[in-house]
Amino acid sequence: MPKPIYPSYLLFLAILPALFLGTYTMAFSEVPRTFWMMNFGFGIMGIALQWVFFRIRPVFKKVNPYPIILISILLLLLTFWDDGYQDVHRWVIIGNFKVNIGLIVSPLILIQIHKMENQIMALLVSLLSVLIFLFQPDASLVTAFSAAAVMLLIRKNSSNITKGLILIAAIGSSAMAWYRLESLPAVSYVEDILSLAWKISGVFGICSVLSLVLLPLPFFVLASKENRTMAYSLGLYFSMILLATLFGNFPVMVMGYGISPIIGYFLGLIWLGDGVSNWDKD
Repeated sequence: MPKPIYPSYLLFLAILPALFLGTYTMAFSEVPRTFWMMNFGFGIMGIALQWVFFRIRPVFKKVNPYPIILISILLLLLTFWDDGYQDVHRWVIIGNFKVNIGLIVSPLILIQIHKMENQIMALLVSLLSVLIFLFQPDASLVTAFSAAAVMLLIRKNSSNITKGLILIAAIGSSAMAWYRLESLPAVSYVEDILSLAWKISGVFGICSVLSLVLLPLPFFVLASKENRTMAYSLGLYFSMILLATLFGNFPVMVMGYGISPIIGYFLGLIWLGDGVSNWDKD
């Protein structure tokens, strides 16, 4: 007897509270309409595209990981094309959009690392990605990506010595990134969106915090047994991205203005949805 297909629809519910509350917060705080409409539009567009991908699954399973990794790394290197902003190289200008490439491709790279059967190549891709984030520099991405990659790499390697070295490298790179933390000023509707939410009311602020807690939950509660390690890795990645905003001026994903975190989040959800949507099969 087929299992119910309804769990896949729960993926849409995770992003909606943060998307709506963030849009309202920006509108209430008189942020230019273009910004909050763009955020909301990309969120709704992502939900629509996610639905389309569910219809044509599987999405990621048949794609060779190496071309995706090559393109992702090249896009990350493009952030060093110009002088950056105050020696920070996180963005690439595409038309009228200024996108944070790292927040877009990091989930995609993690998914490809999971797919790679060659342990050495998986380790090298992880190290190269972390190295690029260190030079950008981006402490939040170094920490989040390192933690998620460690979970994947430890599962791939059986040697305790290798596992120990991987863990030491991750801790060391994260410590270095936070020691060299840049001092970029916070933008109220990007990094300080929660402060704006609390100014509306205490209840609204609490609801906003809870909406952010919802974002990584699908990766922990809707993962299939077969893909649990990868799902937990993505869940850890998004959790660390959110937690990093407490200690530095980093974008608050989905709720704050920025299309890059939204795109990266949907890439993770599309991968997760591919597994969840198969629950209806025996």
